Amino acid sequence: MRRNSVHSQAGLSTISTLLVVLGIAALAVGSFYAGTWWKRQPQRAASVPLTIEVIASPEDAEIFVDGKSIGVPKAGLAFPAGKHELLVSRRGYRPWQFSLEAAGSLKIPVTLEPIPMDLRILPGQEKAEVWLDDERQSGSPDASGAWLLTGIAPGTHSIRIKTAAGESSVSFDFRNGNPAAPAFPEGGPAILFVSSADGKVRAECNCKAELQLGDSTQPLEPGSAATFTLAEGKHPLELNGIPDSKKVLGITVGPTADTTLAFFWPVPVKEKKPAPDIPSLLNSAVNLLKDSKCDAAQANVDQVLSRAPANADALGLSRRITRLRSVGGCR
Repeated sequence: MRRNSVHSQAGLSTISTLLVVLGIAALAVGSFYAGTWWKRQPQRAASVPLTIEVIASPEDAEIFVDGKSIGVPKAGLAFPAGKHELLVSRRGYRPWQFSLEAAGSLKIPVTLEPIPMDLRILPGQEKAEVWLDDERQSGSPDASGAWLLTGIAPGTHSIRIKTAAGESSVSFDFRNGNPAAPAFPEGGPAILFVSSADGKVRAECNCKAELQLGDSTQPLEPGSAATFTLAEGKHPLELNGIPDSKKVLGITVGPTADTTLAFFWPVPVKEKKPAPDIPSLLNSAVNLLKDSKCDAAQANVDQVLSRAPANADALGLSRRITRLRSVGGCR
């Protein structure tokens, strides 16, 4: 019995050792294949194409991938998997740029931010009240008398001003990255509207004048606009051909749309007082002589004689004034 028990224990020990060796071998083989599989995954991922669908707002925004324009696609676009540079742009909006590294299908929503406009208003009077879209502006003019309104969003807007010379209003449309276009009121002051966007300039006046820009001039006619291009930077302007046009004008060309709106009020005409008639002048001369005011009386007499040299009353008053002066009767 004892001999059989010893043989049984030896057999179990041999089997256990064999199982451990087989387990270690299986673990080694599994680790090897697992490592090989893991190393091959990037190659498998790289073989999967990348499909990009850009859902852009506005819908006609242009899409660039790796610096190349792909237009305005309406469906997904396939590219090799890996790293790519995506750019979405449209005139009048701030561009959107994104770097990605992926495979498979991607839907990317993009909403572009409109570029706002800066508006510079010159009311043409020392004191003025200004409204934008019926909302009174609480600011104040700068040293040149201009009101600066910033961050005006694309769309249709209205400007109303109230000055000692009168009231006036202008509406304008600003959208799609183009210079703003005005609609002038009937009558009122002369109004100059100069707008720039993306290097393009549009100038319009409800008057006939010339817009001076450096060494060049742009003729302006009511109902038509002058369009031209300018380099980026600040450009002084001068309007010639209308009264009181020597204002500090200018336009800025740059990444932000810029507009100058200037009002030129008619110069008030002083009414001439009607000249007094001859009887009034003679009566005034007589009353002045009663107070011994010979010089003032003589001035009235001279006016009568300039119109009627033979007027007897005026000649008589003139002789009387001469006598008073000779005896020291004038003061």
